[in-house]
Amino acid sequence: MNTVDDSLNKVGEGSPYGGNPGERVVVILDVRNVTCRQSMEYSNTCMDYSKLLKDTIGSRQCVVAVAVDGVTYDERGRDVFRIFHSELKKAGFRTVLVPASNNKGKQEGVDVKIALLAQKYALLNKCDIVELITGDGDFTVLVQDLQDEGVRVNVTSFSANLSYSLRDKADEVRILDDIPLVKMEQKTIEEEY
Repeated sequence: MNTVDDSLNKVGEGSPYGGNPGERVVVILDVRNVTCRQSMEYSNTCMDYSKLLKDTIGSRQCVVAVAVDGVTYDERGRDVFRIFHSELKKAGFRTVLVPASNNKGKQEGVDVKIALLAQKYALLNKCDIVELITGDGDFTVLVQDLQDEGVRVNVTSFSANLSYSLRDKADEVRILDDIPLVKMEQKTIEEEY
């Protein structure tokens, strides 16, 4: 495992993630995992998902970039987070929304969908690398399975959200905490006028 904790030092060098232009990469964002940590730890910031995607891809060929999230509907049957999901699309992600798997609104199907997507691209030999943007330890088995198929798996996560087992199993780990290209401060009302 190669942990890239010195991403701040690489800001002037272009993408801190680099990569070989011939490599085919699949990017899968576990939306809830990343946004929950970002909301708890960095409530006065917002994530620049477009920059996150560009940096994750680097100079490699992107096969697909997918953001997987649970969907909750309001009383009119509309996606409660439709504005956020629209922003993810504008940032370059294809959004895959998974309905709640029980009547309590739990989003248990999101992890299954992420695993199925990663396996699909790996088994069809459509990628060389899977970039998982999550810290969820439930994906440790997925990482091992993908590696057994000859696919490298890199993980990007906030440090407090990154499971030890996922950190140990991934080919490379990138920490979001200190990457200034991913975090931006929100403007206050005074700054906007």
